[in-house]
Formats: sequence, structure tokens, C-alpha cells
Amino acid sequence: MNTSEPIEPDPERLPLASRVGLVLGPLMGAAVTMLMHPAMGARGSLSAEASLTLGLLAWMAIWWMLEAAPLAVTALLPAILLPLAGVGSFRDNACHYADSVIFLFAGGGVLALALERHGLTERFTRMLLGIAGRSPVRVVAAVFAGTAAVSAFMSNAAVTSMMIPIVAGLAGTVRGAAGAEAGVVRRSGANFATVTMLCVAYASTVGGTATVIGSPPNAIAAKWLSDNGHSVDFLKWASFATPLAGLMAALSVIALVRLFPLQDIECEPGRDRGPPLRVPAWITLVIFALAVGCWITPSDWRAPWRPASMSDGTIAAIAAVLLMALPSGARGWSPCLPWRETQRLPWGVYILFGGGLALADAMQRTGLSVAIGQSFAGLGGTHALLALAAVVAVMVFASEIASNTALTATAVPIVGALAPVLGVPVERLVMATALGASLAFMLPVGTPPNAMVYATGRVSQRQMIRAGFLLDLISIIVITLMAHAWL
Repeated sequence: MNTSEPIEPDPERLPLASRVGLVLGPLMGAAVTMLMHPAMGARGSLSAEASLTLGLLAWMAIWWMLEAAPLAVTALLPAILLPLAGVGSFRDNACHYADSVIFLFAGGGVLALALERHGLTERFTRMLLGIAGRSPVRVVAAVFAGTAAVSAFMSNAAVTSMMIPIVAGLAGTVRGAAGAEAGVVRRSGANFATVTMLCVAYASTVGGTATVIGSPPNAIAAKWLSDNGHSVDFLKWASFATPLAGLMAALSVIALVRLFPLQDIECEPGRDRGPPLRVPAWITLVIFALAVGCWITPSDWRAPWRPASMSDGTIAAIAAVLLMALPSGARGWSPCLPWRETQRLPWGVYILFGGGLALADAMQRTGLSVAIGQSFAGLGGTHALLALAAVVAVMVFASEIASNTALTATAVPIVGALAPVLGVPVERLVMATALGASLAFMLPVGTPPNAMVYATGRVSQRQMIRAGFLLDLISIIVITLMAHAWL
């Protein structure tokens, strides 16, 4: 679950690019607005409100890309500048910062904190490792599967920090097979340490694509589609993205063990499942199971206990309230998750959500999205599959150097308007865009899990680039073909 906040620049040691961007952003925004504003004699179909929104888009894009200000601070610009520019009232723009999808993501974060607090995520992972047995390939597959499954509901940085010590301990269980050469065993042992660490980083990313709450780009895309007549709830997203994540997981494991052979070794990861579950853990597990059960229930299915207004965000909020209000049965009346634990939630990401939704709504209301889409009318003859692959490829490689959340917030309304021009269904192109933005395998700066694994010293930058470039190519092919055939 990709909820970790991007690393913000230190204001006392702001890089030169960020200092340039701090000035360049508003200057570029003003220049774009004046260039496209009808009062300045600009030719085109943009209204005054659309030209002002386009200027804000340019300003925010530069600040996001160059990290001129914290990403959440940049995301507050629509709430401040759009009302001042006359593009809707403050209420019209600020309401997006309390959207249902933000409650869904925040409630999912509370569930993840409770699962982590009571050791349920670590227990699940260790259980998979115990099942894997002696085969190093099966152990690698278990590491990937366990990490990805947990990351579908939990912060990818938190999953990575939990998995790194577990995986580091696995390296000490490697033994040479009978009759194996010492040199081969040493190389395979080093490869095993590298592969398992890469699995942690890559599985956190892949698992985050599986559910709406798995990664911020997923929720941004789902919200935009729902607002534009293409209902995408938890179940609909998971029905497509979970098989895609499973295929990516299988192909990733195959690619990694091919790049880093594991010959003539075996390992014994152990079968320690920890102490018996206590009452708070059981309560957390029941609440989590009920929430997931409600999420995967078709939204049009009604029952006496499920009113028509029970959205996915409502379900997440109910689960969060139960975890933080109901007594756990341990240490008096202490809840399963004390409120102080929520300080670990990525509140800045939720503001980033709101800013992206506010900007997307303004682009839609002013007709800017449609105008941008029409400006690409010359691409109308491009084959739909080729156009889809090009968009996915741009998002995959752009996410290596840019925040996936900011990238998606900027791109989704544009590709949504571009879809009819390219002859690609809107739902297909928007979901593929969000999934492409989520997958960054090649550079340590691409995602927090990549950086955390690289910092262990067990993976070199050359190894990460080598493996990550291959997985980037695989992800482009998988997303394009599955989106084209499935959605």
C-alpha cells in the first residue's frame, strides 16, 4: 500500500533545482495564463476560467516535479488560488479535501496500523515462509507473495521496514547443497540476499496496485472515473488489478531468479509463528475481515444492515472508529488502536489527494480537460493499443523521478479527456495510467521501498537498475495487454 509520504526537501539545504522551481512555478503559471487568456487576445477555445486553471496546473506541475515546496503545501494551492481567480467558491474547491476516497484511504491506514501493532502482518509473512520449505526459489516467491499481499492494505514503507529484518535473517539460513562447488555456493548466496531484498521493494510496489486503498494513484483514478460516469468501487478495481498484480508478481520472481541464479543452495527459514494471538489481535482481525467483506460486496447489493448510502469510505470510517473506540479487553479499557498511533498516518498524502481532486474538478468544470484532449486530435489515427502502450510507458518511466501521486493527479484529467481522441475507452486509459504511475522499479529514488532496500547495502544501484529496467518493460507490456483485453 503506497501511502508513505515522499521525502521532502530540507528547507535549510534546498537544492538549486528546488530554489529555481520556487520562482519558476508562479512565473510560468502567470505566463501560461496570460498567453492563453482571451482578454490578452489569445486565439482558441479556452475561457478565462480555463486559462487561469491551466496556469495553476503549470505552477503546480513545476513545484511538484522540482520539489520546490513540500508536496502537500503545493496541493493546497487550488483551495487558495481558484476561489481568488473566480473559479468556484472556497466551498466548491475545499470540499475535495474531505472527499469520501480520502476517508477510504485514511480508514485503510488505521486498519493497517492495527494489524501491524498486534503482529498480524508479520505472523502472516512468517507463515508463508514456513510453508516455502528449503527451496530458495520458493522462499523468494513466498517473500514476494507475503509482502505484496500485506502491501495491498498497508503502507508500502511500513511493509518494507517490517520485512527488511525478516529477509536479512533469511540470508543466514542459506546452505550449500550436497556436492556443490564453494564458488557457486558463494555466488548463489550473494544472489539470494540480493533477490530477497529486491523482492521486498518490488513486492511492496506491485501489491499496492491490487486494491483502491493500496496506493494513492489508485484512489485518485477511481474517484475521477466515478465522478465522470464510470463507477469504480473497491470490488471493481480489485477484480482487474488483483489478477494484474498476481501476474506481475509471478513474472517478477521469474525475472529476478533468472537475473540472479540461485544454484546449488538450500535454506531453512524456520517455522516460528510467535506466541498465541491475544484478544486485541482477534478483535482487530474480525474488524478487518468484516471491512474487507463489505468492500468486496457488490455496491448494488442491499441488505437490512447495509443502507444505500454506505460507500467504501463509510465502511473504512466505521472500521477505524471501532478500532479506536471499542475496548480491547486488555489493560482495562484501552482500545485496539490508541489515537496517538494515528500520528504515523501520512496526513500530507491526504492533503495531496485533496489538491489533486480539486485541480481535476476545476479542469473538468472549466472545460480545460476537453480542450487539452482536443488539442491532440492529430493523434486520432494512432492504433488504440499503441496509444495505450505509449501512455503507460510515459507514466512508468516518469514515476522513476516524480512522485507517483502528484504525477497521477496531474495526468488523470488530461488522459481522461484524451481517451476519446485516441479511440481508447476512458476507463481503460485512466486505470492504466494510474497503474503505470505506481510502478517504479529502476532507481533508488523511484519509491521509498527502493530507497530503504538500497540503504541496506545488500543491493547495489547497478543491480537495481538492471533488474528494475527489465521489470519496467514487463510492467508496460502487462498493463497494456491486460487493460486492452480486460477493461
